[in-house]
Amino acid sequence: MMKRKLHSPDIPQREALLHQIERITELPLLILSFAMIPLLVGPFFWHLSPEEESVFVALDVFVWALFAVDLIIKIVVTPKRLPYIKRHWLEVLVVVVPFFRPLRILRIFLFGSRAWVGARRLVNIDFLLVYGIGLVIISATIVATVEGGEGASIHSFTDALWWAVVTITTVGYGDMVPVTVAGRAIAFVLMLGGIAFFSGVTANLASFLVKGSDDSDDKILKLADEIKELKQEIAKLRQNKQD
Repeated sequence: MMKRKLHSPDIPQREALLHQIERITELPLLILSFAMIPLLVGPFFWHLSPEEESVFVALDVFVWALFAVDLIIKIVVTPKRLPYIKRHWLEVLVVVVPFFRPLRILRIFLFGSRAWVGARRLVNIDFLLVYGIGLVIISATIVATVEGGEGASIHSFTDALWWAVVTITTVGYGDMVPVTVAGRAIAFVLMLGGIAFFSGVTANLASFLVKGSDDSDDKILKLADEIKELKQEIAKLRQNKQD
Protein backbone atom coordinates (compact mmCIF):
# COMPACT_ATOMS: atom_id res chain seq x y z
CA MET A 1 0.00 0.00 0.00
CA MET A 2 2.82 2.37 0.91
CA LYS A 3 4.60 1.61 -2.35
CA ARG A 4 1.46 2.40 -4.35
CA LYS A 5 1.07 5.73 -2.57
CA LEU A 6 4.66 6.66 -3.24
CA HIS A 7 4.34 5.97 -6.95
CA SER A 8 0.83 7.37 -7.46
CA PRO A 9 2.09 10.91 -8.25
CA ASP A 10 3.97 9.42 -11.23
CA ILE A 11 0.78 8.15 -12.85
CA PRO A 12 -0.47 11.53 -14.21
CA GLN A 13 3.02 12.31 -15.49
CA ARG A 14 3.29 8.98 -17.30
CA GLU A 15 -0.19 9.37 -18.77
CA ALA A 16 0.71 12.86 -19.99
CA LEU A 17 3.93 11.51 -21.52
CA LEU A 18 1.99 8.69 -23.20
CA HIS A 19 -0.50 11.15 -24.72
CA GLN A 20 2.37 13.29 -25.97
CA ILE A 21 4.07 10.28 -27.60
CA GLU A 22 0.79 9.19 -29.21
CA ARG A 23 0.17 12.69 -30.53
CA ILE A 24 3.64 12.82 -32.11
CA THR A 25 3.66 9.32 -33.60
CA GLU A 26 0.03 8.93 -34.72
CA LEU A 27 0.34 10.67 -38.09
CA PRO A 28 3.70 9.13 -39.19
CA LEU A 29 2.58 5.62 -38.19
CA LEU A 30 -0.71 6.09 -39.98
CA ILE A 31 1.09 7.03 -43.20
CA LEU A 32 3.37 4.01 -42.74
CA SER A 33 0.26 1.81 -42.38
CA PHE A 34 -0.85 2.87 -45.84
CA ALA A 35 2.70 2.45 -47.17
CA MET A 36 2.74 -1.15 -45.93
CA ILE A 37 -0.16 -2.12 -48.21
CA PRO A 38 1.84 -2.15 -51.50
CA LEU A 39 4.80 -3.72 -49.69
CA LEU A 40 2.60 -6.66 -48.70
CA VAL A 41 0.59 -6.87 -51.92
CA GLY A 42 3.56 -6.63 -54.30
CA PRO A 43 5.23 -10.01 -53.69
CA PHE A 44 1.86 -11.72 -54.05
CA PHE A 45 0.45 -10.21 -57.23
CA TRP A 46 3.24 -8.39 -59.07
CA HIS A 47 6.03 -9.82 -61.19
CA LEU A 48 9.05 -8.82 -59.12
CA SER A 49 12.65 -9.68 -59.77
CA PRO A 50 14.59 -11.33 -56.91
CA GLU A 51 16.31 -7.99 -56.21
CA GLU A 52 12.99 -6.11 -56.08
CA GLU A 53 11.46 -8.73 -53.81
CA SER A 54 14.46 -8.43 -51.48
CA VAL A 55 13.91 -4.66 -51.30
CA PHE A 56 10.23 -5.19 -50.50
CA VAL A 57 11.08 -7.64 -47.72
CA ALA A 58 13.73 -5.31 -46.26
CA LEU A 59 11.30 -2.38 -46.22
CA ASP A 60 8.65 -4.63 -44.69
CA VAL A 61 10.99 -5.60 -41.84
CA PHE A 62 12.09 -1.98 -41.34
CA VAL A 63 8.54 -0.63 -41.07
CA TRP A 64 7.53 -3.53 -38.81
CA ALA A 65 10.49 -2.70 -36.54
CA LEU A 66 9.27 0.90 -36.26
CA PHE A 67 5.83 -0.29 -35.19
CA ALA A 68 7.38 -2.74 -32.71
CA VAL A 69 9.60 -0.08 -31.11
CA ASP A 70 6.67 2.33 -30.90
CA LEU A 71 4.46 -0.28 -29.21
CA ILE A 72 7.17 -1.32 -26.73
CA ILE A 73 7.84 2.29 -25.72
CA LYS A 74 4.14 2.98 -25.17
CA ILE A 75 3.66 -0.20 -23.12
CA VAL A 76 6.65 0.73 -20.95
CA VAL A 77 5.42 4.31 -20.45
CA THR A 78 1.75 3.60 -19.74
CA PRO A 79 0.92 3.11 -16.04
CA LYS A 80 -1.81 0.57 -16.92
CA ARG A 81 -0.19 -1.92 -19.27
CA LEU A 82 -2.86 -4.62 -19.53
CA PRO A 83 -5.77 -2.21 -20.19
CA TYR A 84 -3.59 -0.42 -22.76
CA ILE A 85 -2.84 -3.69 -24.58
CA LYS A 86 -6.54 -4.62 -24.59
CA ARG A 87 -7.50 -1.18 -25.89
CA HIS A 88 -4.85 -1.26 -28.64
CA TRP A 89 -5.20 -4.91 -29.63
CA LEU A 90 -4.99 -4.05 -33.33
CA GLU A 91 -1.55 -2.45 -32.93
CA VAL A 92 -0.44 -5.51 -30.93
CA LEU A 93 -1.58 -7.88 -33.69
CA VAL A 94 0.23 -5.78 -36.30
CA VAL A 95 3.47 -6.40 -34.39
CA VAL A 96 3.05 -10.01 -33.23
CA VAL A 97 1.76 -11.57 -36.47
CA PRO A 98 4.88 -13.13 -38.04
CA PHE A 99 6.22 -12.74 -41.56
CA PHE A 100 5.20 -16.18 -42.82
CA ARG A 101 3.96 -15.94 -46.40
CA PRO A 102 0.57 -17.63 -45.70
CA LEU A 103 -0.16 -14.89 -43.14
CA ARG A 104 0.68 -12.04 -45.53
CA ILE A 105 -3.00 -11.58 -46.44
CA LEU A 106 -3.82 -11.31 -42.73
CA ARG A 107 -1.13 -8.65 -42.32
CA ILE A 108 -2.60 -6.70 -45.26
CA PHE A 109 -5.95 -6.74 -43.47
CA LEU A 110 -4.37 -5.71 -40.14
CA PHE A 111 -2.43 -2.77 -41.57
CA GLY A 112 -5.44 -1.68 -43.62
CA SER A 113 -7.66 -1.83 -40.53
CA ARG A 114 -5.14 0.13 -38.50
CA ALA A 115 -4.97 2.79 -41.20
CA TRP A 116 -8.76 3.08 -41.28
CA VAL A 117 -9.13 3.23 -37.48
CA GLY A 118 -6.32 5.77 -37.19
CA ALA A 119 -7.72 7.99 -39.94
CA ARG A 120 -11.05 8.21 -38.11
CA ARG A 121 -9.26 9.78 -35.12
CA LEU A 122 -7.78 12.60 -37.16
CA VAL A 123 -9.37 15.96 -37.88
CA ASN A 124 -9.03 18.79 -40.37
CA ILE A 125 -5.72 19.08 -42.21
CA ASP A 126 -4.19 15.91 -40.71
CA PHE A 127 -7.14 13.90 -41.99
CA LEU A 128 -6.87 15.49 -45.42
CA LEU A 129 -3.16 14.69 -45.61
CA VAL A 130 -3.70 11.04 -44.71
CA TYR A 131 -6.77 10.85 -46.94
CA GLY A 132 -4.80 12.08 -49.95
CA ILE A 133 -1.76 9.87 -49.32
CA GLY A 134 -3.90 6.82 -48.58
CA LEU A 135 -6.04 7.33 -51.68
CA VAL A 136 -2.96 7.61 -53.90
CA ILE A 137 -1.21 4.56 -52.41
CA ILE A 138 -4.27 2.29 -52.44
CA SER A 139 -5.26 3.34 -55.97
CA ALA A 140 -1.71 2.81 -57.24
CA THR A 141 -1.56 -0.60 -55.55
CA ILE A 142 -4.80 -1.80 -57.15
CA VAL A 143 -3.97 -0.41 -60.60
CA ALA A 144 -0.48 -1.95 -60.51
CA THR A 145 -2.17 -5.27 -59.72
CA VAL A 146 -4.88 -5.23 -62.42
CA GLU A 147 -2.85 -3.57 -65.20
CA GLY A 148 0.32 -4.75 -66.93
CA GLY A 149 -1.20 -6.91 -69.64
CA GLU A 150 -1.11 -6.48 -73.40
CA GLY A 151 -1.53 -2.87 -74.52
CA ALA A 152 -1.08 -1.50 -71.00
CA SER A 153 1.03 1.58 -70.33
CA ILE A 154 1.30 0.91 -66.58
CA HIS A 155 3.74 -1.92 -65.90
CA SER A 156 4.97 -1.38 -62.33
CA PHE A 157 4.03 0.16 -59.01
CA THR A 158 6.17 3.22 -59.72
CA ASP A 159 4.25 3.73 -62.97
CA ALA A 160 0.97 3.35 -61.10
CA LEU A 161 2.12 5.73 -58.36
CA TRP A 162 3.04 8.38 -60.94
CA TRP A 163 -0.32 7.90 -62.66
CA ALA A 164 -2.19 8.19 -59.33
CA VAL A 165 -0.43 11.45 -58.37
CA VAL A 166 -1.08 12.94 -61.81
CA THR A 167 -4.73 11.87 -61.68
CA ILE A 168 -5.57 13.07 -58.17
CA THR A 169 -4.01 16.47 -58.87
CA THR A 170 -6.15 16.66 -62.06
CA VAL A 171 -3.03 17.36 -64.16
CA GLY A 172 -3.72 14.43 -66.47
CA TYR A 173 -0.64 14.19 -68.69
CA GLY A 174 -2.09 11.17 -70.47
CA ASP A 175 1.28 9.41 -70.75
CA MET A 176 -0.06 6.51 -68.67
CA VAL A 177 -3.68 5.38 -68.66
CA PRO A 178 -5.44 2.27 -67.35
CA VAL A 179 -6.90 -0.01 -70.02
CA THR A 180 -8.75 -2.60 -67.92
CA VAL A 181 -12.28 -2.14 -66.60
CA ALA A 182 -11.07 -2.38 -63.00
CA GLY A 183 -8.28 0.13 -63.66
CA ARG A 184 -10.68 2.63 -65.20
CA ALA A 185 -13.09 2.18 -62.30
CA ILE A 186 -10.27 3.02 -59.89
CA ALA A 187 -9.41 6.04 -62.05
CA PHE A 188 -13.00 7.25 -61.77
CA VAL A 189 -12.96 6.88 -57.98
CA LEU A 190 -9.56 8.59 -57.78
CA MET A 191 -10.75 11.56 -59.84
CA LEU A 192 -13.77 12.04 -57.58
CA GLY A 193 -11.53 11.61 -54.55
CA GLY A 194 -9.16 14.25 -55.91
CA ILE A 195 -12.00 16.73 -56.28
CA ALA A 196 -13.10 16.04 -52.69
CA PHE A 197 -9.50 16.31 -51.45
CA PHE A 198 -8.80 19.72 -52.97
CA SER A 199 -12.26 20.96 -51.96
CA GLY A 200 -11.36 20.06 -48.38
CA VAL A 201 -7.98 21.80 -48.67
CA THR A 202 -9.66 24.93 -50.04
CA ALA A 203 -12.29 24.88 -47.27
CA ASN A 204 -9.63 24.53 -44.56
CA LEU A 205 -7.58 27.35 -46.06
CA ALA A 206 -10.65 29.60 -46.22
CA SER A 207 -11.54 28.70 -42.63
CA PHE A 208 -8.01 29.55 -41.51
CA LEU A 209 -8.11 32.95 -43.24
CA VAL A 210 -11.58 33.77 -41.88
CA LYS A 211 -10.51 32.75 -38.38
CA GLY A 212 -7.47 35.00 -38.65
CA SER A 213 -9.69 37.86 -39.78
CA ASP A 214 -12.11 37.25 -36.90
CA ASP A 215 -9.23 37.24 -34.41
CA SER A 216 -8.03 40.58 -35.79
CA ASP A 217 -11.53 42.04 -35.50
CA ASP A 218 -11.80 40.83 -31.90
CA LYS A 219 -8.47 42.45 -31.04
CA ILE A 220 -9.58 45.74 -32.61
CA LEU A 221 -12.86 45.71 -30.67
CA LYS A 222 -11.05 44.90 -27.44
CA LEU A 223 -8.59 47.73 -28.06
CA ALA A 224 -11.47 50.12 -28.76
CA ASP A 225 -13.12 49.15 -25.46
CA GLU A 226 -9.87 49.73 -23.59
CA ILE A 227 -9.47 53.16 -25.21
CA LYS A 228 -13.05 54.01 -24.26
CA GLU A 229 -12.44 53.00 -20.64
CA LEU A 230 -9.21 55.00 -20.61
CA LYS A 231 -11.04 58.10 -21.86
CA GLN A 232 -13.63 57.68 -19.12
CA GLU A 233 -10.90 57.44 -16.49
CA ILE A 234 -9.22 60.59 -17.84
CA ALA A 235 -12.55 62.43 -17.79
CA LYS A 236 -13.10 61.41 -14.15
CA LEU A 237 -9.61 62.59 -13.19
CA ARG A 238 -10.19 65.97 -14.85
CA GLN A 239 -13.53 66.36 -13.08
CA ASN A 240 -11.99 65.50 -9.71
CA LYS A 241 -9.18 68.00 -10.34
CA GLN A 242 -11.66 70.78 -11.14
CA ASP A 243 -13.66 70.01 -7.99
